[in-house]
Amino acid sequence: MKDNTCDIAIIGSGLTGMSAAIAVYSKNPDLKIKLFGIPFDSNTAKKGEIENIPGFDKVVGVDLIQKVTEQLGKLNSESAQKVVQEMNDQQDSHKVDLSDSLALLDESSSILSISDNVKTVNQLETGFEVLTDEDTYTAKIIILSTGLPELKNTIKGEENFVHKGVSHCAVCDGALFRGRKAVIIGTGNFIARGALFLRKYCRKITVLCPDAELGCDKRFLKKIEATSNIKTNYNIKLENVEIIGTNVAQGVKFTKEGEEKEISTDVVFIELKDKPDLKYLQNFDLKVDDKGHIHTSENNTTNISGMFAAGTIRGEIDYAPVLIGDGYKTGIYAVEYLEK
Repeated sequence: MKDNTCDIAIIGSGLTGMSAAIAVYSKNPDLKIKLFGIPFDSNTAKKGEIENIPGFDKVVGVDLIQKVTEQLGKLNSESAQKVVQEMNDQQDSHKVDLSDSLALLDESSSILSISDNVKTVNQLETGFEVLTDEDTYTAKIIILSTGLPELKNTIKGEENFVHKGVSHCAVCDGALFRGRKAVIIGTGNFIARGALFLRKYCRKITVLCPDAELGCDKRFLKKIEATSNIKTNYNIKLENVEIIGTNVAQGVKFTKEGEEKEISTDVVFIELKDKPDLKYLQNFDLKVDDKGHIHTSENNTTNISGMFAAGTIRGEIDYAPVLIGDGYKTGIYAVEYLEK
């Protein structure tokens, strides 16, 4: 019989959420965790090379996510084997073989991943109710780690050319445009990594930055300035940018220093981030700051009893080591809260 109850529900299965799950397991492997989301849809999975994790020379974002998901799988196997051993110790005959039953694996796993989209979270007397597109779950504690979503439909013409020369992930789709011209729109480390990834494949990359500076780490900026096929344009008002073409995107119009410009391109990558999407928490009077980030205490609790937040959803900076640490400590705080 399917068990839709758990001790801790983690909504958001990117680097932060998975780190929280590992922390919970490390602190108390007997607790049941349900991890909602698709790890490979996370922001970390869409990054290029990450070079700031202690102990790693460099690692591509999607490879890091793959390693962490494999680690979660090993923890699940460990917890399932423990349950099977306990069952076999209690009976002399009809020994149980874990490989005989996938259902047994699911029931015995400490960390169960659920790819369903979370629609709503409700308060219960003894915890929370999590409603997805497919099912309903209950949890004693909630950890929110859904990060920052992509900001879409902000550029004129963007919606008309999605999958027709417009992409929201340079790392995902850049290799498809080998030898072509590309435009990438955005700011910060995300846009810098994207441009540096594209330089391996595209013959010309034009960066349209809405700010006076790219706002990325200087190590990225130096590489961009030293790359001959990357040209960066600053102070570009996004409301004046337009993607043009017939059946596919063929060019971009924008205004620079009061002068209208038009360049040809084969693809436009839009790498803009939105404020946290909290629609699934509309039944709560959740405290947020002026940028929409969830307000938390020093132990990452929100103003809702039993609800925690971790990572960029609470305004933490988007650096892999920070996200790992923030997720991990939130998992520990959640266990301590539960055990009290």
